[in-house]
Amino acid sequence: MNSTVKIDIEKCIGCGLCCKDCPHHVLVLQNGKAAMLAEKCLECGHCVAICPKDAFIMSGHDMNEVKTYDKNTFGIDEDILLNTIQFRRSVRHYKDTQIEKEVIKKIIEAGRFTPTGSNKQRIRYIVAQKSIPIFEDEALKTFKKLKRLLEIVSKFIKLPYDVSGYKLEPGFFFHGAPTALFIISDDDVDASLASMSMELMAESMGLGTLYVGFFAVAAKRSKRIRKELGLTKKENVVTCLAMGYPDVKYMRTVPRKKAEIEWR
Repeated sequence: MNSTVKIDIEKCIGCGLCCKDCPHHVLVLQNGKAAMLAEKCLECGHCVAICPKDAFIMSGHDMNEVKTYDKNTFGIDEDILLNTIQFRRSVRHYKDTQIEKEVIKKIIEAGRFTPTGSNKQRIRYIVAQKSIPIFEDEALKTFKKLKRLLEIVSKFIKLPYDVSGYKLEPGFFFHGAPTALFIISDDDVDASLASMSMELMAESMGLGTLYVGFFAVAAKRSKRIRKELGLTKKENVVTCLAMGYPDVKYMRTVPRKKAEIEWR
């Protein structure tokens, strides 16, 4: 990336914190002031975040969204966070109530601020609501073909899962959720991390979510879906989150297998 970082020399006190924290080491001290050593940087914003005198500006970015740390409003109680993660369920029953646009925007903000490798930020989001039946219909067509193929293959090779019991009918993918969020990227890890952040944000706002992995599989194989979503050759629907207000109430957490941990 070409550097968009600008330094207010009048504010800079030459403390060197930005130089020590710069991942690409493109900041140095010259004559007691911070200076750019190279024209290329990650645009990660570490310099903006660490400077005690707010001397850095990233041109081309909205600096109004920069927030000063406040211990009273930043951070999460660790027990509440762990309880939230333990209690969340994959929801397959939704109320017939659409999610407000502002709520969806806030959920996507959680994805936007999730870190990406080398700060690529090559993730985009498509919100499906009225178009859900269209996408589901195309996905069903693709999956029916795939199911027939897998049933033939399973006669000769043991598959990790049995597809014979799947009822491929409307509702199979999205379970009546009023909104589906397609997370699109050429990087599976980045998109998956963003998805987890958005799922937690949705949970905090009283929504239920479901990772629709089968739709991601169908989208990868359907030319019609890929064209409808405007995917490039390198892009895929990495994850799909069905979401809505849950029409089911869970009373407690559930057990999980013990973690396999090695200390070395």
